[in-house]
Amino acid sequence: MPRRKSGDLRVAMVEPVGGHGGMDYYDFGLCEGLSRAGTKVTLYTCDETRHRDVALYETRLPYRRIYGEDPAWLRGLRYLRGSIRALLGAKLSRARIAHFHFFHVGPLELFNVLLARLLGLRVVVTAHDVQSFVERLSVPWMLKTAYRLSDKVIAQSRVSEGELRKALGIPEAKIAVIPHGNYLPFIGKVPAHAEARARVGLPNEAQVLLFFGHIKRVKGLDILLAAMPRLIQEHPNTVLLVAGRVWKDDFQRYQSQVEALGIASYCTFHTRFIPDSEVAYYYAAADVIVLPYRRIYQSGVLLMAMSYGKPVVVSDIEGMTEVVSDGENGYVFSDGDAEVLADKLIEATSNPEKSRQVGARAFSYMQEHHDWNTIGQMTAEAYRSVTKEW
Repeated sequence: MPRRKSGDLRVAMVEPVGGHGGMDYYDFGLCEGLSRAGTKVTLYTCDETRHRDVALYETRLPYRRIYGEDPAWLRGLRYLRGSIRALLGAKLSRARIAHFHFFHVGPLELFNVLLARLLGLRVVVTAHDVQSFVERLSVPWMLKTAYRLSDKVIAQSRVSEGELRKALGIPEAKIAVIPHGNYLPFIGKVPAHAEARARVGLPNEAQVLLFFGHIKRVKGLDILLAAMPRLIQEHPNTVLLVAGRVWKDDFQRYQSQVEALGIASYCTFHTRFIPDSEVAYYYAAADVIVLPYRRIYQSGVLLMAMSYGKPVVVSDIEGMTEVVSDGENGYVFSDGDAEVLADKLIEATSNPEKSRQVGARAFSYMQEHHDWNTIGQMTAEAYRSVTKEW
């Protein structure tokens, strides 16, 4: 059979989170990269996703009202309706591949894979989290079944690849390691320092640490709070800005820790989802971004911070050290050790010129190693590997 033109390869990108949880940046970057690689992509996502006027790919919003305060059973039915509309629409538009994105696998995610296979679509899965960081979100047999039924699994890091093989028994030949892309295409004009500080309610003269994104146990906010007293003693003008929605965690325990440490006046909490229109103000206001995570496969917050050219302080877990080299394009401390974290924060804040250079190298690293066009080409090749006639 003759090889078809790459533009004939049609893909349904089924990603229901979209603008509800900050996945829209990722969706847009991947779809644009794939389009430039000659793939015809349609993105199927939720109705909270902002509209982008682009000609490279099409966006549809079949997942309507699947988030919010309505009963879970009703939102689940709406999710199923969205999946049926998305996958039937994909089949009618002659898509060959359904590309799903998993942070966990339960009944809804398995339904998507089963329906795609029933419709004769090849299934590609990106394993954002191989196993959920929250118990009971994934159903073990469903998790294994969904991955077993997939034709190709994309791991975003070597640690993800290793866990896919070890924990889920996925053959090496079935896995493609393709990194998460940078945020450079989505960073417009960065607000001026004074404007950003005013917008987030912090004084110009403060030294600002930023903890950004979902607040959950594996993110290690408690470790950062424990490191704060020593940093404050060294730099009394330090302020910790925590910005993000609390997700399946008890925020009261952090508030109690703050009170017990006597650092309440040095901490500012914006415990809500930060919309796209406000993100730039937080990064522009920050001097250092801190990610004291206990466990991660790949971090969008890390890549966003580095895309803004900000110095980052990260724990020495594999998902971080695949990207960050200590003293080169970031600072690395021993996982879980608040004293060592305090040392690194003091190092990062005591030498602003060095930290500026570290941030500049982080920006360059994003350009060189996390470009969406390269990722699009790699992903398109993964698609072609499961459609043998292409």
